[in-house]
Amino acid sequence: MKPKGFNPHARWDRHIPQGGAPQDSGLVNERIEVLALFRQAKIYPRLFIWRDKIYRIRRLNYNWQERRGRELINFFSVDTGSDLYQISFNNETSGWRIDKII
Repeated sequence: MKPKGFNPHARWDRHIPQGGAPQDSGLVNERIEVLALFRQAKIYPRLFIWRDKIYRIRRLNYNWQERRGRELINFFSVDTGSDLYQISFNNETSGWRIDKII
């Protein structure tokens, strides 16, 4: 019997080949500052500052959570109107990161 619902193995970022990602894969992994709304146990990022530039988030495309030991990481796929980014919030450290440019 197949389980119903979300399939975490179907996500677009799960299938990075062994041996590392290519240079132009868009991986960034840097700290950012984020203006976000926390309402009814949900997080709504509105804008982020990366490398002294402000990026206004026009649309939240998708979000999900992953647990890494004690840490709970909230991931967000966001659209700024010109590019798509993956950003994340670490509930343990209360820190934000830009993970990749999609």
